[in-house]
Amino acid sequence: MNANNIPISNAIRKLTDTIKWGVGNDYDMSTIEWRDTEVTRPTDVEIQAMRQQMANDQNTIAYTTLRKEGKYAPVTDDNGEIVHKKVADGYPPIEEQLDMLWHSMTGDLTKRLEPFYSTIKAIKDRYPKP
Repeated sequence: MNANNIPISNAIRKLTDTIKWGVGNDYDMSTIEWRDTEVTRPTDVEIQAMRQQMANDQNTIAYTTLRKEGKYAPVTDDNGEIVHKKVADGYPPIEEQLDMLWHSMTGDLTKRLEPFYSTIKAIKDRYPKP
């Protein structure tokens, strides 16, 4: 998402809550109507910077969500309803990641990961798999 996808009104609300204003088109800076003339109001540059910050924040959330949960896309089911179906996986659960790490440790890697290896090995030895 880029800054131009963020409504101007959202950015102004983040910058001030004391100034009266209106906006004719939430994506056109020239349509801002400042109703308080005797107070300092945010500049166009400040508004654009806030829009960019808000877009960056949304991009970070989207990126994190994709990595954790995977990607979903809208598809039509057998009843003609639009549903969101998983089309790509995110990270596997941490337990699964650790298990993959454990089972791939051999030779030199085991030596470099000795503290991890010995801690996990002690637990596995204490509580063997049935």
